Amino acid sequence: MTHETIGDYKTYSLAGTDQEVRFITQVLKLKPGESILDLYCGYGRHAIELAKQGFNITGVDGTQDFLDIAIQKSQEANVSITFTKKDMRELDYSENFAAVINMFAAFGYFTDDENANIIKLVAKALQPNGLFLIDLLNRDWMVRNNLNRYWRHPSGECVLSYKVELENGIATMKRQLINQVTGIKTQYEFVLRAYSLPEMANIFSNSGLSIIATYGGFDGRLYSSETPRMIILAKKNS
Repeated sequence: MTHETIGDYKTYSLAGTDQEVRFITQVLKLKPGESILDLYCGYGRHAIELAKQGFNITGVDGTQDFLDIAIQKSQEANVSITFTKKDMRELDYSENFAAVINMFAAFGYFTDDENANIIKLVAKALQPNGLFLIDLLNRDWMVRNNLNRYWRHPSGECVLSYKVELENGIATMKRQLINQVTGIKTQYEFVLRAYSLPEMANIFSNSGLSIIATYGGFDGRLYSSETPRMIILAKKNS
């Protein structure tokens, strides 16, 4: 899965990461030293900045290439983070974390049953009254807006374009990767299940989680059908 390539690392590092991490810390309201699981951490953008603020961070991702970059950048930043390669369907934590974050549309890549079970595993990983912050694309907004994109890969060697087609809650993302050095083009596609807010609320309820806030962006705006993101903050039922 290539969730983190939804943007250029360097661009987000300069322009977006500060705002995103500020939002994360403001809504979670945790104290330095508390533990956070960055579920599908990608290149470690959020994990590294949160570690700089004194949080005890564990980063999990299913792609070793992403983790290699994250490890390198955490070393450059002189922060200690536990990075682990693991499929999110195989989480095996038990009340280890005060919070779990899942950012940048990294959820919905499996069957409905598997996706629902992932949320149960997240709830199991949370300490009593722990918080889960999940950032999703807003399905209602996607229906009315063009999601075609073009960006440069962090390596600087490749550019990537993609087109998104949404039908019956299923987003099909068609991608083309162009290596600017060799000229080789690679085309592929994958499917993302785009959930509505009521659907997510039902999944959470069945997992022992309760939604306590929903946002439409990292600026803290409230969620609506007009916001491109659906960022949900949920709490584990004690």
